[in-house]
Amino acid sequence: MNNGKNSSGGTTKILVVEDDEMVREFAQTMLEMLGYESCVAGDGEAALRLLEEQTDIKLMLTDIGLPGRLDGPALAAEVRRRRPDLPVLFASGSVDSEGKSARLAPGTSVLGKPYRKAELARRLDELLRGA
Repeated sequence: MNNGKNSSGGTTKILVVEDDEMVREFAQTMLEMLGYESCVAGDGEAALRLLEEQTDIKLMLTDIGLPGRLDGPALAAEVRRRRPDLPVLFASGSVDSEGKSARLAPGTSVLGKPYRKAELARRLDELLRGA
């Protein structure tokens, strides 16, 4: 596992997009425990601003249900348009037994809530390595 370090030895930065403050803080704490740096947004519009301002973001961890005009899938589509190589990991409490939501495109990575640190670490590592 990569433990939050990028190939140049620095810390990998992950954008957390979550409207629930407690869940957002939980995600940040988990990422910090795994050695990642994080920045946070409470909605899709704020996430897009951060992606424009902070070009060192290497992955986006987003809730599926977000307030405003951009829910998680719409945000991911816009992010893919702007930064096609940026991995996106969805976190949702509404996931079926295969870990996928019917609203998401095939091949989209989804992590069920609540998630454990080990599962988050495994998923992040897979996405950041391009597995």
